[in-house]
Amino acid sequence: MQAQWREERARCLKDIERHHRADDSYIDSGVALLRLAKDAHRIFEAKGPDGKRTLLNLVLSNCSWANGELSTEFRQPFDLLKETNLDPDTKNPAQGPDFSQNQRWLRG
Repeated sequence: MQAQWREERARCLKDIERHHRADDSYIDSGVALLRLAKDAHRIFEAKGPDGKRTLLNLVLSNCSWANGELSTEFRQPFDLLKETNLDPDTKNPAQGPDFSQNQRWLRG
């Protein structure tokens, strides 16, 4: 048992060290992504047909048109943004969405 626990402790220490060395650039990427999402409509409108197609391919994985209805599937992480935006508790028409108490955005 003692050998097992030592192995487990060594593995945990390696994991902790790996987390300490982790690159925090993902935070910068997340902020840039949220800024892009905020300005997406303006950016989309400014693009020509090829640029619009490129942007749609970045955001959407599948689209279909059936019975007069457009069906879309968003790529990650855009699917999370879509879900959050559709939550009734995040909509405040006067001030825009309030994500402060949304469970998807809270830690743990």
